[in-house]
Amino acid sequence: MARKLHVTNLLMLVIISGCATGRNLGVAQSQRGLPDGTRLAAVEKTITSTDSANQVAGLAEQTPAAPTRLAAYQEEVPSTHGHVESILPPIFATDQDQPLLLGDLEGMATANNPTLVQALAQVQAAQGAAYQAGLFPNPVVGYTGEQIGVNGTAGETQGGFVAQEFVTGGKLRLSRAKWTQRARIAETNLLAQQQRVLNDVQTQFYRTLAAQRLVEIYGELLANGQDNLKTHREMLNLGQTNQSAILQVEVALQRDSLKLKQAENEFQQAWRTLVAFASVPNLAPGILGGSLEPEDKPLDWDTALSHLLSSSPELQAAWQKIRHDEITVARERAQPIPNLLTDVTVGRNFESRGTTTTVNIGIPLPIFDRNQGTVQQAQSDLAQSHAEVQRLELELRTRLANRYRDYQTAWQHVQAYQHEMLPKAEKSHQLLHDSYMARRAAWPDVLIAQRLHLNLRKEHIDNLMAYREGDVAIRGMLLTGGLAPPPSPVSGGHIDAVPKPR
Repeated sequence: MARKLHVTNLLMLVIISGCATGRNLGVAQSQRGLPDGTRLAAVEKTITSTDSANQVAGLAEQTPAAPTRLAAYQEEVPSTHGHVESILPPIFATDQDQPLLLGDLEGMATANNPTLVQALAQVQAAQGAAYQAGLFPNPVVGYTGEQIGVNGTAGETQGGFVAQEFVTGGKLRLSRAKWTQRARIAETNLLAQQQRVLNDVQTQFYRTLAAQRLVEIYGELLANGQDNLKTHREMLNLGQTNQSAILQVEVALQRDSLKLKQAENEFQQAWRTLVAFASVPNLAPGILGGSLEPEDKPLDWDTALSHLLSSSPELQAAWQKIRHDEITVARERAQPIPNLLTDVTVGRNFESRGTTTTVNIGIPLPIFDRNQGTVQQAQSDLAQSHAEVQRLELELRTRLANRYRDYQTAWQHVQAYQHEMLPKAEKSHQLLHDSYMARRAAWPDVLIAQRLHLNLRKEHIDNLMAYREGDVAIRGMLLTGGLAPPPSPVSGGHIDAVPKPR
């Protein structure tokens, strides 16, 4: 009867512990949902691109789920996305008979660029670590027996025990806060990567559009050379020129032919690069639609610098890293605070024929290891983060100064060509053509004026392309590398080299 009572008590203890564990497991499983990215949307407002803001935001607009909370602290782990597999829509399809616009290519890149998946995975990894870092240690449930087999008996005492470690000093709260901050850095890096992708697509789009227009101009130059050769042969028949001039014109025509082939090759190379940046490398060559001419006035230096320093995701991530390191210092200072170790044993004492309960409570004494070395490391990391903000701001100023010089020069050239040189060259060609029709000018002079106008148009396209590149870079906060792996939120170190994130 006593043994039956003992077994019953032991089973009851295991069932109660199991139910508690099951409830905790159920809570943990029900908390795996991730909320929508309110912070991501706030930071996203800093990105200023042409028609791409909706496409950037579209990557983050997924179905929201319930927030993840730790029961002890009721702290949310911010999340912006669901599963990685759900973020990529089907590959963008276009009608090859219609001109391909910049917005189409931006949509393709946003939908298919693999670096955005990598950046998003870093966000989700940091969110998972934040959730894991705030979880309580699991209880230990087991069986205990003393002096089993003495005098042929079942033992003096048999029963079960439950052991639990209680984390003190707010260490779980600080651990979760640190990794949540790391998730915010990853979100900022995701936005930076999205801007890099769009900047690369926009820049390469204008390069390809310029190459497309240059093919047309070189074709006109070739036609001009053919007309010039025909004219000189007619002049040779009339005795108005000699064979030497014919040979020179033929050489010039051959050069025009080679330049046209080179322009066609450069267009093909630009197209292949463009579709690679758009993450649709098998897209067949087509016609680009759009304009190289600037639609907005150029930014002045003060506006460009203010925009860069206030909106740069690189600088925002550096400031977020400072907050991350401040939390890390507080977390490592709390590490030596002893956790409470408890042990409760309930069993049947066969010698006294009664139920006994044993309670053990202990704490580790931080005598030798007070985590002083790791605290020093965390403080050093914080000092480096403060210096990194200053270094990055100076670097951004330098990069902007170099880019703004070329940007300003290109704008000055664009204005001079557009309002002075091109109109004059066109008017000169028209006047000579009218004089030829009135039999007051020779046709070779008309062809020379036409070639001058075509060469100026070619140079104007080069200036427009240079201006567009600078405009995209400055408005896009100098971010490039849309196919380079996104940077990690925080580089790993000794503090992270533990079984459970803290």
